[in-house]
Amino acid sequence: MKAQEFVTRLDQVKRTGSGRWMTKCPAHDDKGPSLSVTEAQDGKILLHCFAGCGAQEIMQALGLELADLFPEKLSFNPGRAQRFPAREILMALASEIEIAALLIFRWIDPDRDWKPDHYDRLLLSNSRIQNAVNMLGVHYG
Repeated sequence: MKAQEFVTRLDQVKRTGSGRWMTKCPAHDDKGPSLSVTEAQDGKILLHCFAGCGAQEIMQALGLELADLFPEKLSFNPGRAQRFPAREILMALASEIEIAALLIFRWIDPDRDWKPDHYDRLLLSNSRIQNAVNMLGVHYG
């Protein structure tokens, strides 16, 4: 499936650039657009829900399979592993850092309630940040 066809299944879609859209996430009760959809150069459809929904949850909500995010013919070169595009990793990393910062500010504000799901989301951000750093090949103590 092509990304252009994929976004027709979503609500309140807004094009944010060439091969990029923001839309409401179908996997949770979304008040405003929180799902980023990007068409990669190789035709894959990349999803990122800023509320933390996974690709499997999003695809299930649409009645689709994960395989629908990939082009029909994938090429494989066993001689060289494909590297992750650093720009996309850094963009996802920046989003997770922003979410983590907002949660931490909420945590230290004595006038706001800290809910268990906030802590869970902070742990998810931490995990995603560590994964992004590892994908970039950076190792730290």
